[in-house]
Amino acid sequence: MKKTIILIGLIIGMNLASYSQEVTLSKSELENVLCKQWEIEYAMMNGMKIGQMPGAADFDIKFKSDGEYDLIREDGNNESGIWTYDAENKYVELSIKEKSTSRIKSIDKGKLILTLVSGQNDPPGLPSVEIHFKPM
Repeated sequence: MKKTIILIGLIIGMNLASYSQEVTLSKSELENVLCKQWEIEYAMMNGMKIGQMPGAADFDIKFKSDGEYDLIREDGNNESGIWTYDAENKYVELSIKEKSTSRIKSIDKGKLILTLVSGQNDPPGLPSVEIHFKPM
């Protein structure tokens, strides 16, 4: 249900509101917490929980210590991407095919919060989407 809206937004990119970034771990601490498989717990759009659209594929994200991640979809159309840690600006950026798709704004051992990044051609005023993950 809520995972479909998230998947579509993750792939095409949506608007990122001005959220403060909160990743304050060292690179080695981040790798220790991040590098596992995460599943969606719920999503928020403009501060409201949202549901998955009918017929949309579910997905998880598996992070690797070599800076790569896998977007694992239940329909088998998986994708790989790259994650990079910007310690100065306190976020982790995710990209697929050299296009930034999202940022991890907060992470600890039990929760990962990801925000979607807007594209240059997106119209202004698109809703902000925040995805909350839990470790598998």
